[in-house]
Amino acid sequence: MTNLNHKLAMLFIMAVLLRVALLAYAAMHPQRFDFPDSQRYVTVARNIAAGNGPVQARDVLAGTDPAYPGMLAVGIFLGCESDAAIMNVGRVINAVAALVVIWFCFAIGRHFFNERVGLLAALCCAVDPILLYFNALVLTELPFIALLLGSLYGLLRYRETYQTQWAWLAGALMGLGILTRSSSLLLFVPYLLLTLILPAITTAERDKQRLRRPRAATLFLFGMLLVLFPTIYRNYQLFGEFVPVRTGSGASLLESLGPWADGGPGMEKIEYPSVPTDADEVRRDVIYREAALSWTRAHPTETLSLAWLKLTRTWSITMNAPGYQTGVYAVICWLSVFPIFVLGAIGIWQQRGRWWLLAFLLAPAAYFTLVHMVFVGSVRYRLPAMPMIFILAVTTLDRWLPQRDDLRSIESA
Repeated sequence: MTNLNHKLAMLFIMAVLLRVALLAYAAMHPQRFDFPDSQRYVTVARNIAAGNGPVQARDVLAGTDPAYPGMLAVGIFLGCESDAAIMNVGRVINAVAALVVIWFCFAIGRHFFNERVGLLAALCCAVDPILLYFNALVLTELPFIALLLGSLYGLLRYRETYQTQWAWLAGALMGLGILTRSSSLLLFVPYLLLTLILPAITTAERDKQRLRRPRAATLFLFGMLLVLFPTIYRNYQLFGEFVPVRTGSGASLLESLGPWADGGPGMEKIEYPSVPTDADEVRRDVIYREAALSWTRAHPTETLSLAWLKLTRTWSITMNAPGYQTGVYAVICWLSVFPIFVLGAIGIWQQRGRWWLLAFLLAPAAYFTLVHMVFVGSVRYRLPAMPMIFILAVTTLDRWLPQRDDLRSIESA
């Protein structure tokens, strides 16, 4: 076994042991990891397993991103019946996704820099307390991050090999990511521009590979749309309108823009406008969206203040949930999050001349920051950006730590 493989094996063994311990603790104390969305995912998973599709309730036929409940439904097919058992399946899925995230973080860090940066970034993913905590929450974060990083890695492999199957695979994984978290619907745009369209425009004429990029872009979009098509078709059959993933964006917008809004989640606080009794969920979405936008136009100052509040919530050092902002939780966050933010900022400054690299690594951070300056903000919504932040942060450590040649000279002195 090579030295690199040995280090990777040790890292993964440590990551597995941490997650086994956490999942065992969560199974014994499930109330500490209860989250409202988790119950909704279990309900939808039961409907998928029953053949009803991703249905939440009789009047909410397409209100949940379908991919994660679909994963939970596998546990039901395998014989898990109780909510607790299904949630344990979700935690196992999260743990497997976390290991995939660790590997892709290593691979992307090595691609842009070197093996040590990749290993250090993967180590951050393995031991980061917040990412570790989300292994025990039956939520979409870790599967989505795994799919997103897989898509980005596919695009990087295409840039290396010009093999168009990588572009197709990247598009398919991006589509699965959208079905897991529909707020990422437009995240493919900057990556399509960065990796496939802009190089075709700016590359010199003598570059024979330039003509392959439009075909790769087409295959990327084809792979993404192929994955999304069954959901788009189902929703069109239900509502007669184009609904790319799910309904509910109107209520989410109303949750984040109104006199009751405080930057965080609070569906129970909303004073919903009246809707016709025969309105389906798409029509309700339109009415709620218009109410939110009407309030925004009438309260521009409050809207800007809320946007800033949502930004600070999303990039908070400590967790947002009550009970997790003080004491040992605050200490853990300050000892883990704050250094990464500082090192990440230094890494961005050190790489300031490499605009393409920074655009590639920071696109998720910029995208989800903008999305959640409109919709509610929370630490969980920045998690897809963190593996890239880890990579930039450890480039600073890579410069500070002795290089192998330096160590050899010290040993020979």
